[in-house]
Amino acid sequence: MELTRHYESVFVLKPTLTEEEMNSFVEDLKKFVTENGGEIYNFEKWGRKELAYPIENFNSGYYYAFNFKTTNTELPVKLEPLYRYNENVIRFLTFKIKPPKEQTAQTTPQKETD
Repeated sequence: MELTRHYESVFVLKPTLTEEEMNSFVEDLKKFVTENGGEIYNFEKWGRKELAYPIENFNSGYYYAFNFKTTNTELPVKLEPLYRYNENVIRFLTFKIKPPKEQTAQTTPQKETD
């Protein structure tokens, strides 16, 4: 039985990109993850935000974050070149996280205090 690992990946795109260019990269990224055995279960567009310091002469960028799970331990390693060699990505980070806790239908009974 293979162990499923959970990861979070955050990346920042150049602020000069059009909506179409950003959507194209995001779709390619999602396709890459699923084709390599990953399952994205949370994807968030954080929008345009100011950077803490200039990167490649940009003071802001479009932030994205997503969570995925996979049994393919090579997937996070394979993501790096996808980010690194794309001129529109100015920063990225992928790291392993704890699996999200499943919510159960039953709740724990509350103790009453006198």
